[in-house]
Amino acid sequence: MTNGPRPKPIPFDEIAHRYDLLNRLLSFGVDQLWRKKLVKNLPLGSEYHILDVATGTADLALMAARRQGCRVTGCDVSEKMMAIGRQKIRHKNLDERITLLSGAAENLPFESNTFDAAMVAFGVRNFNNLIKGLSEMQRVVKPGGIILVLEFSIPENHIFKALYLFYFLKLLPFLGGLISGNRRAYEYLPESVLKFPQGQEFLELLQNAGFHQTTCETLTLGIASLYRGIKQ
Repeated sequence: MTNGPRPKPIPFDEIAHRYDLLNRLLSFGVDQLWRKKLVKNLPLGSEYHILDVATGTADLALMAARRQGCRVTGCDVSEKMMAIGRQKIRHKNLDERITLLSGAAENLPFESNTFDAAMVAFGVRNFNNLIKGLSEMQRVVKPGGIILVLEFSIPENHIFKALYLFYFLKLLPFLGGLISGNRRAYEYLPESVLKFPQGQEFLELLQNAGFHQTTCETLTLGIASLYRGIKQ
């Protein structure tokens, strides 16, 4: 699945205005259930400081701050995505708990050993340099802190896999392009998932980045996977 060059990332500023709507429609709302699964693994309490990498429109940051009572700092390279995120944060009166900053995963603008946990939902496959991005997340997390990565994956069941790939490769780009006006963005999504290291291969990358006790939990028949690791 990971052979060949990675597809060229799309500029997320171009689809920011339809990003949340499309996430709900194209996943039938299941993406929010997956995020809740991730958030349940975070430290609980207002004293904890969580980093949300590739925060986008701050869906995960909002969920974490509300459910866990923690502080969240989100970073992303898309200013238009974060502008929408800031509007959502103000609407939920969570300005004091959530801060969004411009920053790339490969060069996080934070001191080492700053955060109690780091998380990323559906953004790790967009890192320009996956190893460097994971290593940066490891650097800024405190010793004993956790990393949680939620990402799309390919089901292993042959029948379900065939149905899923038909939807993913044919229907999703059409529907996404129709609603967002940018078909290329939704052709990139399945391309990037097919090229992304999954399961044990990704766990080995986490281990190489300095995390141990790594685990992978498949969700919804393997459509997504939740990875977890602890900084040594």
